[in-house]
Amino acid sequence: MRKFVFLCLALIIGLVPIITAGCTSEAKSITVGSKNFTEEYIIGELMAQLLEAEGFEVELVSDLSTETLRNSMKAGDIDICADYTGTGWMSHLAHEYTPGVDNNEIYQMVKEEEAVNGFTWLDPIWNNNTYVLVSWPDFVAENGLTTISDLAAMYKSGTKEVTMFVGFEFSTRPDGFPALEEFYDFSVPEDSLKTGAPGASLLGLENMECDVAMAFGTDAVISKNSWYVYQDDMAFWPPYDLVPYISTETLEKYPEIEDIINKLVATFPGGGEDATPALVAEGQKVWQALNSQVDNDKMEPDEVARQYLLDKGLISE
Repeated sequence: MRKFVFLCLALIIGLVPIITAGCTSEAKSITVGSKNFTEEYIIGELMAQLLEAEGFEVELVSDLSTETLRNSMKAGDIDICADYTGTGWMSHLAHEYTPGVDNNEIYQMVKEEEAVNGFTWLDPIWNNNTYVLVSWPDFVAENGLTTISDLAAMYKSGTKEVTMFVGFEFSTRPDGFPALEEFYDFSVPEDSLKTGAPGASLLGLENMECDVAMAFGTDAVISKNSWYVYQDDMAFWPPYDLVPYISTETLEKYPEIEDIINKLVATFPGGGEDATPALVAEGQKVWQALNSQVDNDKMEPDEVARQYLLDKGLISE
């Protein structure tokens, strides 16, 4: 009888660690943050839905300003988000941008310096959502244009009047249009330059009131109208490529997140590779189309993200 009691006690004692371990095991939880515009809503949903499919309990905090998102990352209230290389270099790290730095260089500079700050920047999405100049494809084809250098040469030749429409603020800022003209060594005659409030240049081009207009690289209207985006071949504008970044402390806790998120990045043009002008242009087109589904087709960002993940085989029904 005593032997039986001892046997039962041994079994119970042996089971205690197993039961305790089962009761105290923690679910994998993570907080994803995103900013307050279409592209950020989509990338936030993409990361959140993919992490959830990979077994994480995810809280998504959206609609944040750049400053609020950064402060939340620094405070540890948000674990992972996606931000832009240009924003990282100039806003978060407080550096001045020197024209001529390309997409790969600024990404590496931000990644290295942010490591010291306790953040790990993962693989970049080459979509460069910065200032761009755009035209209708017919105008580009008729004049054999590809790059801003080509456009500058056309202005310098003076053989044809080319009307350009830019934002008023950009037209007067020392680091804006005057600097662009100086950098590419051309000048737009005063009577060929139109200015207006934000968005006016896009309406101007849609209404055929100009030949060239200022936009942003992933604007949905570019996809809607199939406009041509001139290559900034001398890298005047700071690259603004979208990069998921995570607190290094969180990554040490859940190292699998790096592979999960980089797997998402790899579905975009050039994911995991060095940027080239062609890859950046392809990436911009992908994001123009994604943004267009929200801005023009009136889909919700979570719907757009879910369909993208399904199409790429990253999640299942």
